Order: sequence, then C-alpha cells, then structure tokens
Amino acid sequence: MSPGLLLRLLVREGRGARSRLLPFVASLAIGVAAVVLVAGLGDSLVRSLRLEARPLLGADVVARSARPLPPALDEVATRFPEVGRATSVDFLTMVAVPAADERPGRSAMAELKAVSPGWPFYGVPTLEPARPLTDLLDPEGVVVEPALLERLGVHVGDEVRVGGAAFTVRGVVTAEPGRVPSGLSTGPRLFLGLEGLARSGLGDTGARITWRALYHAPDEARAAELAAWLTSAAPDGAATVERWSDAQPSTRRSLERTTSWLGLVALLSLIVGGVGVAQSTRAWLARRLDALAVQRCLGLTSRDLLLVSLGQTFVFALAGSALGAVVGTGALALAPYALAGLLPPGAVVPWQPAAIARGVASGLAVALVFAAQPLDRASRVPPLRVLRRDVEPLPEPPGRRVALAGGLGGAVFALAWFQSGDPWVAAAFGAGLLGVAAVGAVTAGAFAAGAARLAHHVSPWWLRHGLASLGRPDAAVVPAVVSLALGVLVVTTTVLVERRLFAQVADEFPTHAPSAFLVDVQSDQREGVTTLLREAGGTRLEAAPMVVARLAAVDGLGIDALVAAHGPDSRWALTREQRLTYLPTLPASNTIVEGAPFTPGPSGELSLEVRYAESLGAKLGSVVRFDVQGVEVELTVTSLRTVSWETFDMNFFLIAEPGLLEDAPQSTLVTVQLPVDREAAVQDALVAGYPNVTLISVRNLLGQVRGLLERVGFGIRAVGAFTAAAGIAILMSGVAADAVRQARKVALLKTLGTTRAGVVGLFAVEYGLLGLLAGALGAGGAWALSWVVVARWMHLPWRTDAPALLAAVSSAVVLTALVGVLANTRALRARPAEVLRGE
Repeated sequence: MSPGLLLRLLVREGRGARSRLLPFVASLAIGVAAVVLVAGLGDSLVRSLRLEARPLLGADVVARSARPLPPALDEVATRFPEVGRATSVDFLTMVAVPAADERPGRSAMAELKAVSPGWPFYGVPTLEPARPLTDLLDPEGVVVEPALLERLGVHVGDEVRVGGAAFTVRGVVTAEPGRVPSGLSTGPRLFLGLEGLARSGLGDTGARITWRALYHAPDEARAAELAAWLTSAAPDGAATVERWSDAQPSTRRSLERTTSWLGLVALLSLIVGGVGVAQSTRAWLARRLDALAVQRCLGLTSRDLLLVSLGQTFVFALAGSALGAVVGTGALALAPYALAGLLPPGAVVPWQPAAIARGVASGLAVALVFAAQPLDRASRVPPLRVLRRDVEPLPEPPGRRVALAGGLGGAVFALAWFQSGDPWVAAAFGAGLLGVAAVGAVTAGAFAAGAARLAHHVSPWWLRHGLASLGRPDAAVVPAVVSLALGVLVVTTTVLVERRLFAQVADEFPTHAPSAFLVDVQSDQREGVTTLLREAGGTRLEAAPMVVARLAAVDGLGIDALVAAHGPDSRWALTREQRLTYLPTLPASNTIVEGAPFTPGPSGELSLEVRYAESLGAKLGSVVRFDVQGVEVELTVTSLRTVSWETFDMNFFLIAEPGLLEDAPQSTLVTVQLPVDREAAVQDALVAGYPNVTLISVRNLLGQVRGLLERVGFGIRAVGAFTAAAGIAILMSGVAADAVRQARKVALLKTLGTTRAGVVGLFAVEYGLLGLLAGALGAGGAWALSWVVVARWMHLPWRTDAPALLAAVSSAVVLTALVGVLANTRALRARPAEVLRGE
C-alpha cells in the first residue's frame, strides 16, 4: 500500500469513526492526566530540592551532632584557612511573657535556633524590619515568627523570657532558608545569638540539642576535601557530615517513595483506561466487519487493514493523550492550593514538559497495546463475509494468542517499572493487578450468568429485564465491573486506613493516654514538678530517668562497620543520640517475645524493642557498648520485646536494668494526663518556675497529625479518583458502543406501553446491579488491603469499618446507575417510529 492511499483511507475512515472518538479519548485522557499530575509533582519537588540544595543546607558542608561538636573540628581554621565557618544550635524550649501581678504570663513552645554571625552562607531570611539578622540578634534580642507573637499576645519591642533570661523582640521572620514545610511543627521559630543562648542558660540543660557547624568552601573540589577531612576527624561518628548535594536526603527518599507509589496508582488509572480503549475499539470494529470484508474484496490485504486501523488508533490515542496532558497540567496548577502547607512555596511548576512527554508516551503505549488484539482480529476478516454475513474473522492461532497476551503482560510490567523505577515493585504490581483482574473477571462472569438464569424466576418486570440485560452475551459486564471495582478499591482503601488511624487516636486519647510529656526535668526538679502537676489535677503521672548516650559498638563492630553491614538506611539508628532508661520492670504496653525479664542484681542486662534491634543488628545475647558522656558502658541483650506505641504511654527502645546508670548524667521524662482547661495554666506555671522544662502537648501534636493525614489522604484519594473516573468512562464507552441496540430496546418498550419513566427505572436497575457488584468487589478488596496495611504493616488493632464499606458500595450503586441513565439519554429521546423504520 502506497503512503498516499494509506493517508486517503485514514481520512475517509476517520469520518465514520467520530462516534468512537469520545469514549476512546475519554478513557485514555483520564489515565494520562493522572500520570502527568503525579510525574509533574514528583519532578517539581525533586527539582526544587536540587536547585535549593545549598539554601536548604545553608552551606557547602555541614557537620551535625547531638552533643557539642568535637574539639578536633576546630582545626578547620588551620587546615582550611580559606573556608568560612558559622555555627547554629537547635532545640525545643518554652517561651513566656514575664509574670504580672504574681501570676505566670502566657507561654508557648518554640523551636529555638541560636546562630553565629555569618549564618547562613546561602539563602537570606525574610525579616521585618528588613535588616541583617545579626544586627537584630544582640545579646538581649530575639527574632520570632508571627505565630509566636500571636500565641503570646505580644508585639515587636515587647519582652519575653527564654530560659532564665529576659529578651526583647527585635523583629519578625516570615521566611527561613532551609526550612521545608512538613505539615507537622512543634512550635514557631525563635532566633537568638550565641551570646543570647549563653544568657538563657539553656545550652547545657540536657535538652535535645542539635549542634551544627556550617562551612563555605571556595569550590567543589575543596568542599569534597573538607567533607572527607571532617568525617575522618570526628571520632567514632561523633558528628554527621553532609554536603550540599546530599541536602535533605530523608526528604528526598520519602519523596521518591511517595512519587513511586502514586505513580503506580496513576498507572492503574491508565491501564483501566486501556481496558476502555480495547472495549471501544472492539465495539467499533465489530460494526465495520462488513466494510472490512468489502475492502478485502477490493484488493486490500490483512496487512493493509491492520495499518489503516493502527493509524486510526494512533491518531485517536494521540488526541486522548494530548487532552489528558492538558487536564493533568491544569491539575498541577491547582495542586499547591489543594496541598497547602505540605509543599514549599513555588515548588510546583505547572508547565512540566518531561511529565507531559511521560504521560503522552505512556498513553500511546497503553492504547496501542490494549487495542492490538481487536485490531489483529479485525485484520483477518475473510472476503467471504460479503456473501455470508455470519462469517466471523478467522480464529486466532494459539501461538498468536499467547504472543499477544505476553506482549500485554510485558508492556504492563515495563510501564510499572518505568513508573516505579524498581523491577521487583513492578513485578509485584503486575502480579497483584493480574490477580485482582482475574478474581473480578471470574466473579463478574459468574454474576452475569447467574443474572441470566435468575431473570426467568423473578416477577417484577423491571427487575427481570434488568437481570436479563446483564446476562446477555454482549453486555460487556466483565470489563466494566473490573474497572469500576479497581476505582472503588483504591479510594475506599485510603478512606479505611485514614478512618482507622483517626479512630485509633480517638480511642486511645484522652481516656487511656497521657496528654502531655515533660522533658529535661532535672533530678532536683522532679519533686517540685510532680507536685505542681498533682495540684493542677494531673492523673496517670509517671516518671522515668533518661540517660543520653551514643552507640559505640555492637558485638565488637564499630559504627562504620555496622553501617557497611546493614546499609545506609540503618544509619539513623546507629548514629542518632540514644536515650536509655533503667526500670526494674517493663511497662505494661511491652511484651517480651524473646528472652526473659531482668534477673535480680545488676548484671548489665538490656532489653531492646524488636524492630529497633533489627536496625542495630543486635539479637539475643549481643553485647552493646555505649559511650555515656565519655564513659563506656557494656550491656548484654537479654530480651527483645514488642511495644504498643499507639497507646501513647511512656515507652522506650532501650531499657537497662537498674544499678548501672544511676550515677550517669541524666534528666527525667514525665508523662501526665491533664484536664483540658488546665493545660495552658500548667504550662505557664512550669515556664515561670522551671524554665528549662519543655511541655509537649499530645493533644496539639495529634491535631497536627490529623490535619496532615487529611491532606495527604486527600491527595491519594484524588489520584485514586482518576481510576474510578476511568471506570466510569469505560461504562459510558460500552453504552455508546451499544447505542443502536439500546435505542431499539427503548423503542420496543415504548411501543408496548412503557413510559419514559419506566424505561429510566429499568436502566437504573440494570446499571445499579452492575454498580452493586463492582462496589461489593471493590469494598471487599479494600477491606483486605487496608487490613494488611493497618494490622500487618502499621501493627495497629484492626476493626471492620462497616459504615465506610456500606457507603462505598452505596456510592458505587448510585453513581453507576446515574451514569448509566445519563449515558442513555440519546436512546431515551429517540422516537419509536424513527427507530423501528431504521431512520
């Protein structure tokens, strides 16, 4: 076939394929839009982290530690004289308004950051008044975020107390370089200088402090040399060294994992759209078998017919992918408003050429792969069909059928690998999708067959007709049910997990859990603090000693060897500041799974939380060595235990037996349940009497967690809704492909005396039953998947959420019935006489 003839046939055939265009394009566009949205979000945020890496870190190289930085690092000035250095110190503390009339002033928790002149080397904080930060941070001045002024009821120029000293608010900071929104914040920011930190007396109270040394190198080579020297100079991993190219590694890894997961959900929408493409292509070609047979008689070969059909499919797929790219780009423009507080300002750029190319390429691939089987079948129509209308296309040889199925499976795997970046995840996704589709197909097929048999035994005519319609051979129940069920599964699973997490918080708090944690209570303050809490009506008051230490070795292996043995993901557990407690018995929410309780008498026993032990590479009998303020302490693991963290009780990763750590420097952790109306007053009294003590309100944190879960859940449901929308598009494409038969059915019913309202009711029953099956399958799958996530992955108690499951099924029934009726609007408007005459 010449190119000119191929082009003429494409144009001519395209005129008659316009009715096929809408369902084909809609099915594909929805999936492509989901892919573009997810890819655009991921690319935007990764690019933002990459471009803002230096401002995020504030330097070329940073050395960070949970204790004062090793003195050896001071040699940087001698070894690298051209390198600039700045210092910052971060921790949580309480800030208060000075007392008035012998009553404590208002107080609030703040994230304190003490900085030296020169901080930061990259990025500039936005201040009011617009002056350099070091000019405002004199020894008696602080700069705060507006939220802190609002909570305390003060203004610029007023006085606040930080620790044991009074400071004047010199200005307001509205933007801080290096601070990435996370949706969770323990308090607004407060800046002060290092001299001010010394005045406050908080720098040596044992608080959870992070010390940072920031370095500015003249070039990349020198920065690499500096980072290598700092790593070797910090003894036994006493400081973590990070270059600007590694800024926010945990944020980047979390972002990559989230984008990968959402990318698979988006791919699911696209695959469901591919099912719609296959269905609409099959229905369109079924109506053109006679025309194809005539073309065969005129000399066209099977290859020629395949080329023409492929060309049409490619054009329609390109149109659907382009529309999906437009919709996805529009969704990207709305994403910053829908996910406000979770994304850095300006991080999402709506115009994402790479994301658009990814979506369009995926859409074209899915359309061509899913349309391959009906196109191949149509290309083999025999010329004899011109004389005998009942002649079907030649049967597919087994080898060809296997090749087409293998190509489809391989394409799904390749696309999943492309979206997730992990072949094992892609294989699991493909296997899971195949399993769900197989279960759905078998169930839908059995349902259709049962509906056909049941129709003969049902009295109400509307129900009889609805069941009979589902049982007809060309009803296309299987693809519609599987697609809708997948959409219901994705959305309902997200809702079930969210509701279970919310219910867990509501169940455990405040009836069974402490409402506040008090940290950094010194030994000589313990009695006074607990007395204050009891007088305020506090109940369930518990206290435990806290000893700060660093891990030195596990079974003789040092930190570097342990990281090399267990991988970089274990570094956080190995290098973090460890907090040990010593208790004669384990808390009630702990259960020993290996080993035995402590034996009487100090013998160096240690109990580890089981998953934390895996991170440390420790097991029963392991010898763990800690560095406690320069003194090494060896403990032997004698028990591994699980912990019910969801109770919010006082729980620990590391519990030693009494008799070994009593003389070590330590503070006390106190938990208490306070009346809601007394919590603020207690906080104010604590700040006035014990300024080093920090009260962390569990109620406030749980409120932030709920807000974060709601926004993240909204994003996941929004992406999952694309899958449900693709299922609806498939239903509509099936209705459109069957428009002629539906119009004749309506005409016959009207001729026999059925009113339009009666026909609408019949359609509502037919599609409502379809929605009932899809909703039941999707809800059942969501129940199983959410059980795995909540009970097996999150280790939370599981309860069946019957109202949510019922709402999912009901919504599927109502939505499917409504869409089915609306999709048949044209058939309902047709006049019986015109239809029966074939006009």
